Amino acid sequence: MSAGEHADANLPLLAFLQRGVRWFTDQLLERLEAEGVDPITPAHAAVLAHLEHDTPLSIAELARRAGVARQTMHRAVTQLLGEGLLISTPGPGFPRSTLIALTDAGRQRRDIASGVLRDLEGVLREQLGDAALAQLRDNLTRAWPR
Repeated sequence: MSAGEHADANLPLLAFLQRGVRWFTDQLLERLEAEGVDPITPAHAAVLAHLEHDTPLSIAELARRAGVARQTMHRAVTQLLGEGLLISTPGPGFPRSTLIALTDAGRQRRDIASGVLRDLEGVLREQLGDAALAQLRDNLTRAWPR
C-alpha cells in the first residue's frame, strides 16, 4: 500500500462520499457539454429524474421523493421553469397548489442526463465489478432510506 493510499484509509467516510459526488458532477457536466447540451446541476437532475412523462407532481411531492426540503425544491423548480424545462399548472384543492410537469425540452434534457448517469455507473461497474456496485447501491439505500 502506498503512503497516499494509507493516508486515504484514515479519511472520514464523508470525504469519500464528497469525492464520489464531485466525480459524478464533473463527469456529468463534461459529458453534457460534449453532447452539446446545456449544463444541468445535480439538484436540477434530481428534479427532472423524479418527474414521469405524463404525471405532474406537486412541489411537496417532488421534495419528498428527492429527500430535500420543500424550499430547496421550490428554488430548483423555479429555475427550471425559467429555463423552459418545466411547466406549472394549477392543482386541485388548495388554491395555491400547483402541479409541475416536464416540457418536451425538459424530457429531452432529462433523458440525455439519465443516459450519461447510466454510462457513469457503467464506468464505476468496470472499476468495482458488478457485485461490488450492487452492494454499494444496496448499502447506500439501506443507510438512507426514503
